[in-house]
Amino acid sequence: MKYLLQLFIFLLPFHAIFVTYMKCKAWIDTDILRFWKEFVIIFLLFVVAAKVLWNNHFKLEKIYKNNYLLGLTTAFTLTSLVYIYFPYFQPKLSSYLGFKYDVFFLFALIIWVYLATIKNHFESMLKSVFASIWVMLVIFLPWYLIGDISTTTNIIGFSDKPSTYEANSCISFSQNVTGGHNRFQWSFGDPIRFSVFLVVFYFIYLGFVLHKEYNNKILRNTLISVGTLFIVTAIFFAYTKTSMLGFLFGSLAFIYFVRKIKFWKTISKKFIAISGGTIWVLLFIILYVKRHLFLHPEAILGRVENLIMSVDMFFYNPFGYGLWIAWPASQLATSSDQALSAGVNKFLPENWYVQILLEQSLLGLGIFIWLLSVIWVYLYRIMKLKKDYLSIWMFVSYITILFMANFTHIFEETATSFILFMLIWAYIAKESRDFRKEK
Repeated sequence: MKYLLQLFIFLLPFHAIFVTYMKCKAWIDTDILRFWKEFVIIFLLFVVAAKVLWNNHFKLEKIYKNNYLLGLTTAFTLTSLVYIYFPYFQPKLSSYLGFKYDVFFLFALIIWVYLATIKNHFESMLKSVFASIWVMLVIFLPWYLIGDISTTTNIIGFSDKPSTYEANSCISFSQNVTGGHNRFQWSFGDPIRFSVFLVVFYFIYLGFVLHKEYNNKILRNTLISVGTLFIVTAIFFAYTKTSMLGFLFGSLAFIYFVRKIKFWKTISKKFIAISGGTIWVLLFIILYVKRHLFLHPEAILGRVENLIMSVDMFFYNPFGYGLWIAWPASQLATSSDQALSAGVNKFLPENWYVQILLEQSLLGLGIFIWLLSVIWVYLYRIMKLKKDYLSIWMFVSYITILFMANFTHIFEETATSFILFMLIWAYIAKESRDFRKEK
């Protein structure tokens, strides 16, 4: 089981490239195959559910007693199930996909809380993620920087057209933007999903390397410097504001918590100010040099307009529209499809919390935020107790993804949401006193 789980985690970031090769190079129908990862999650969920029910003699009150995590996850799942058929009991394929996007990463969370295998082999699971990132970056980053991008069409089956957000279409190796620039997106569906994935797991990677007590400092410094060179370069060439802001937010949060938690304010405020100022200056320089890619007004104004439209839509129908109105599930619908009761086109709010609000109203959003807060508390308590680099970076990685969710539909990327919540709750189950009895 250990090696199968490691393989599952290792393969998740390769999903898009596998599907693209089968669909666009081998000409194999992938309508069912592309849900392989969801089938794995469902299978493991049934295994874990059977185990928990059996161990507790099928007594639900015993299972849910003082288990806020399971209770809130169940509540949000039930709310999402209701909104599949809301408001007129006319579910579509996009409705069920909306359930998958909103809920399945929470299924991954529950599975890894109770699956003893990953709790006992947490470090091996981390190494699986890092190995996946290393393999892909070592192969594709040089290909992007100095190779012939068009060759990816013949070898892998990538589209030779600019990347789009159309479902079931061949993805591109890079996304073309104004001026002929190519935004690096690796094997992901678009540059934002790719760069967000790198930001989140780069932070955990740093925590892991700093946490390990390497006898050879040269090895540790090499792992940090070379890893940083590859990952930060890849993030930069994705040209996304969301990942840049997330990287800045996470870096400043790390500096703050290292001073507060690990060194108990022995680091001077002057050092903090200089470090923070340096990061801001570097970010400003990057934004200025590449301002035609990062600061194009139409994109910023578009986000503002979408948020204004979201507010109007909420007040028009505060009870919610169902799990198909907002990205990512609505991408399967044609542009002519309209919201059932609002008379507005499906659109991209570029905010996960707003998406939940429009789909499941205040009830769903409230439960979702409550659940995220419970996870926040567990990770924060572990960080205060252990006071090591790994616990700090785990917490920082988590709050960073919550921060970036304000600017994009961050949980739609399976490789990011599945793996992160697997690792977070495996870590909590391993380190938290409340879950050690589950070993």
